[in-house]
Amino acid sequence: MTVRTWVYSQLTTFPGLIALIGNDNPRVYAKKTMTSSIEHHPYLVYKLGFKANEDLAESMPDDKDVARQFLQVWVHDFTDGDKADYMKIDEVLKQLKLALHLQSSPEDGIIFCKYIETSQDLNDDTLNTVFKYMRFQLTTKET
Repeated sequence: MTVRTWVYSQLTTFPGLIALIGNDNPRVYAKKTMTSSIEHHPYLVYKLGFKANEDLAESMPDDKDVARQFLQVWVHDFTDGDKADYMKIDEVLKQLKLALHLQSSPEDGIIFCKYIETSQDLNDDTLNTVFKYMRFQLTTKET
């Protein structure tokens, strides 16, 4: 597997998370893969960011492929007056952090995943949602 498949798997199988975003068909989308601007809520959108070689001075020859890969996950919910709910978003974010922070998967080349930050409350007028995001840093090694 790869970093991308590991991330998707964590987002679609972690029990506390899928209980909030759909048990049978979790609402998880890679950035720009949504087929409609009208989706059941809440839903997640994730994006892998840049990947950079760690190039540690004390690295052994077999550690040359150690890198950091950034990940951002947005949590969207309704914003049509009465239905906007940052409380639900905060519940999803709590489970998202449990699903990813300090997790590892050597078979997928993931040494560990570290939580970096949570955004402020945001809104998207185009999608008619309120949302927040979390950022993570994955330390990876080519397998």
